Amino acid sequence: MPTPPASSSATTDPAVDPLLAPPTGMERTPLVTDEHAPLLNGKTATLLTISPVGRHMENLDALRIVCMLGIILTHSTGKFLEWADKRHEIDPLFRSVLSLNVACRFGVPCFMMISFFIYWHQLYEKGRSWPELLWRRFKRLGPAFICWSAFYLLVHKWLYHVSGHMWESSLHSFKLRSWHTWVEVFVYGRAEYHLYYLPLVIECLLLIPLLRLLWRWPLVSWAWIVLTVTWWSFLLYGQRWTMPGSPVHRAALWMADSINEETALPMLVFPLFGMMCAGQRVWREFLVKTPAWVWWLGVAAGIALHCWEANYLMPIGFEPAALSLKLGRLMTGVCIFALVVRQPLMRDPFPKVSHYAFGLHFMHPAIILLLLIIEKHLLGQPYFEWRVYVVPMLVINYLLTFWITFAICLLLGRFKRLEFLIV
Repeated sequence: MPTPPASSSATTDPAVDPLLAPPTGMERTPLVTDEHAPLLNGKTATLLTISPVGRHMENLDALRIVCMLGIILTHSTGKFLEWADKRHEIDPLFRSVLSLNVACRFGVPCFMMISFFIYWHQLYEKGRSWPELLWRRFKRLGPAFICWSAFYLLVHKWLYHVSGHMWESSLHSFKLRSWHTWVEVFVYGRAEYHLYYLPLVIECLLLIPLLRLLWRWPLVSWAWIVLTVTWWSFLLYGQRWTMPGSPVHRAALWMADSINEETALPMLVFPLFGMMCAGQRVWREFLVKTPAWVWWLGVAAGIALHCWEANYLMPIGFEPAALSLKLGRLMTGVCIFALVVRQPLMRDPFPKVSHYAFGLHFMHPAIILLLLIIEKHLLGQPYFEWRVYVVPMLVINYLLTFWITFAICLLLGRFKRLEFLIV
């Protein structure tokens, strides 16, 4: 097992958070002792040749921007897809928007790989303990998650009260005096569809002892990845290919009810890939030695495969078709992350945007809801029902959602006491 190198002088201060660390000089020490630094023959420096512990990694910041743009696009098109699915209008427009929606679902996988790429260096290079890392992450994410969960719970109950079935969701029936409500909202992150991400990250952090066993040896790592893909392929295609009531169909339904995508076990493949990119010598050498066109081809193939899978699986339901972990999503996320860590070190073109990535993540669904309410009052009904307006309204809503959310993040960022809501 490789022994991590000693940290540089730039990383001796334990109070410095690597996610917010200021730029420093590039390290020339190999990240793994049996590698020859730099990996790319001295021609360029990438995230594979220097440590993100002591130097702010703007490659990762740029990837955060791309991921947030994809996540906002996924969520801004999701309302139309849900509406059309309930009305059984599965036409070419629906399938085109569905393809665009799932093509952008690499955001959460890449966010998880970014986080655990950095966590590997905190654990094995900086020497942080697992409980210390868990506490530092929870201290940063916990208050924002609690505040935004309470906010969205109240918003949904208010919308149902004033608008009835127009804004009906599973939250409208939650009783504030019931402990089930508190578990659903503050444990599973179901106050709004995007909040599951933070409990998911905490679950993966709690499973770091398992990740320690998985990332070191290629045979173990790939066995876990293959088993995960096999599990989810059986879950999805078992429902698609078999008759309702058959043993295989019942088994697939039981698996879907037992472990869903919002739990850590199926999504653990992405933290695993992040740690493999940081510390597994065989995988890191493969990243370096393969030409860039292989990874670009992987991105294109992954997006095409994910779009096909989503449309093919629609007969078993919109949610498994659009939301479930599929091979195309796995391939797309891994190839995009590999391209970024292979790239020469870059300047973040929009530092403010990447700095407020969490704020954009927390806040943008509220802006999507607000725009839908305004448009309903202006048009007399949701624009979904004005078929000619669907595509231009989706474009307008996407742009407005991003820029309004970013403007609010900039405003909140001016007040130190509110910064925890956005960073």
